[in-house]
Amino acid sequence: MKTYFLRLLQTFEYTDWAHLGQSLAPSTKYQAMVPASIMVSTLAMYIDRVFGLDAYAFGALLMVLITELVSGLGAARVRKDQISSLKLSRFSFKVFYYLVIIAVPYLFSVSFLAHDKTAASVVFDYIHVFLVMQIVQENIVSILENVAVISGKPKTHWINHLSDKIQSFLK
Repeated sequence: MKTYFLRLLQTFEYTDWAHLGQSLAPSTKYQAMVPASIMVSTLAMYIDRVFGLDAYAFGALLMVLITELVSGLGAARVRKDQISSLKLSRFSFKVFYYLVIIAVPYLFSVSFLAHDKTAASVVFDYIHVFLVMQIVQENIVSILENVAVISGKPKTHWINHLSDKIQSFLK
């Protein structure tokens, strides 16, 4: 039996089981990637359970937050504002606050659903979705303001432009 499996491995040009394993999970060839891969996979599971967002949606949220930070730093540079650790810690607090606002209604929704309290679950699910959308919208507004400042336009330039487009679409 052992000879059969070794011949099977050799048919696919693998010298041993370790080489087959590395072809199935190539990150195992790089020792530093194994713990990072396990950590990312584990975090993705907890992100979904705590925030009610899959890894892609959470990644998109993080990209929006990072874009706001980077564009805010760019706008501060254009305005010649002093960049301080206080302002960066304010951003960190805001991110923490946003994550709590996202997590709490989701966790309540899941808890009520687990206890067959469907009406309460639906209400908290609605609040969760509403707040996630509101947080993303607020960050997009901030990014658009920052981009306007960076490009030398009035702070409200892109917001007014977007509002005009929406209003003309709705007419």
